[in-house]
Amino acid sequence: MLSSLPAELVAAAPRRELGRGEFLFRAGDRARWVFAVEKGRVRLERPLADGFVLTLHTARRGESFAEAALFGERYHCDAVAETASRVVAVDGAEALAVLTAEPGTALELARRLAEQVRALRALLEIRNIRSAEERLVRYLQLQPLLGEPPDERPLRAIAAEIGLREETLYRTVRRLEEAGTLRRDRRRIELSEG
Repeated sequence: MLSSLPAELVAAAPRRELGRGEFLFRAGDRARWVFAVEKGRVRLERPLADGFVLTLHTARRGESFAEAALFGERYHCDAVAETASRVVAVDGAEALAVLTAEPGTALELARRLAEQVRALRALLEIRNIRSAEERLVRYLQLQPLLGEPPDERPLRAIAAEIGLREETLYRTVRRLEEAGTLRRDRRRIELSEG
């Protein structure tokens, strides 16, 4: 979204540096800003009653997030830096004024949101697979649709994204590696060819 907005609006927008694990906002906070990631990754997540944290979306470099703030009074989830990150904060009222006045900008936002919807539907498909092995294999198969390759993300982040506990994912990776279904080194996890 930011690349579609007038350069002067983006240039004047405040930046915020976040350390890994630092919250940008929490569910229930007043929704004034729409954000974009300049550096790093920011997860939108919701803690559940059993202590599990459900990842709703991971915004990567160049992606906007919290667009719902354009039409809501409160944020509906938490935003936490998955890695050290820098975000741009655009005033929602100013962004909405630009989107209203410039149909091309609004259309570009609609296109980007449609890409996010496709990726979220793919994750929903993945999370509905019961077998942890099949879930991880499908995640790796759908990487072109999901964006960032898994070698850019720690296993704990992948576990949160596909709805598995970390321990379950570690065991699953080990079993699939032993079976020859996937290959892994320190920074890369991928399906084996053939």
